[in-house]
Amino acid sequence: MKIFFFQSILILFFSTSLVSQEIVYDLNFEKLNVGTQLTKRGGLKFQGWNKSEWIVKQENNNKIATSSEQQKVFLVKQFDVEPGASYSWNVDTRVVNNAAWKRKVNFSVTYGVGDNAKKIAESGTKEIKSNKWLSNKIDFVVPDNQTKVSLVIFRFAEGAKVSIDNYKLVKL
Repeated sequence: MKIFFFQSILILFFSTSLVSQEIVYDLNFEKLNVGTQLTKRGGLKFQGWNKSEWIVKQENNNKIATSSEQQKVFLVKQFDVEPGASYSWNVDTRVVNNAAWKRKVNFSVTYGVGDNAKKIAESGTKEIKSNKWLSNKIDFVVPDNQTKVSLVIFRFAEGAKVSIDNYKLVKL
């Protein structure tokens, strides 16, 4: 009887924890046409600060988005969020080095604009091997007085392209 009760509690716990996650945004690029620009005005509403360009490419049987290779590449997307709620941002990244020695990619979650911008969370890859995919995850809690956040990907070094795949934001 105790085993049955314990199993029932575990099943209830796991089924409610799985249901409680809400996918806010999920993009793996498979439905997009090759050549689609993520940062093009009126497109997917990504911003490419510093004239960064991000284009969907076909690689074997997988579509990915790849950046231009100028110095200071950014990819930014803003989301409406619930104040005080917890979220998880996941994205796979790869850096292909074309003579650049730095391949670090930084990720940050921010709110506000200009001088009033604040970081909620940040993370970065270490100097990774060229052409190696890494999964990146940032969990964060939205401040009580905020309803919008920006998810920012940044790579500094010139001559290195960043590719992304499986871009997902989940409300926990």
